[in-house]
Amino acid sequence: MPSIPSIGLTGGIACGKSTLAEGLRARGWYIVDTDRIAHQLLQPGQAVWKNVVDAFGSSILQPDQSIDRKVLGRLVFADPLLRAKLNEITHPAIRSVWQREREERARTHPTHSLAVMIPLLFECELEQMFSAVWCVGASRVTQINRLKARGLSEKEAAQRLASQMSVVEKMARSTIAFWGEGTPATLLMQLDQVRFP
Repeated sequence: MPSIPSIGLTGGIACGKSTLAEGLRARGWYIVDTDRIAHQLLQPGQAVWKNVVDAFGSSILQPDQSIDRKVLGRLVFADPLLRAKLNEITHPAIRSVWQREREERARTHPTHSLAVMIPLLFECELEQMFSAVWCVGASRVTQINRLKARGLSEKEAAQRLASQMSVVEKMARSTIAFWGEGTPATLLMQLDQVRFP
């Protein structure tokens, strides 16, 4: 059990994690968003940015020197070894930042509810760091359709799904599971059934 009570928020890709996080934020929760942290660490000039560029080459850069996430995504989701290399570079730095942010928030606002949104929480074996894990799931068809709506091909969408633990397993291992099929309002209604910590 972690010393700082907080929820780990996870789920499959394109299942509704961000929607649920916004719902919690609207209810007064503080959200630590690891995707936001990853974006910050991959800004030009950051140490993580340099390490990623050194590892993957300048072909992943846009004219302004920012990393083209689509190009990098196509590389790493097509090759498990490249994905492992990227995770090796980025995950320790991301974890260090979110842990620091969580500790600082717990120190300054000890009575506030807090959730850390981590897409690969189970894959990275982080569940023991939280007082509970909440997961958002959806059907594979919905995930594929949502990813295609974001501009991915069917093949790219399938590669991203294949890179994660199955939604069914994530939901089974969670303290509370939400179903992200349907509208954002349908998902957020499920929050009203939860007794908050």
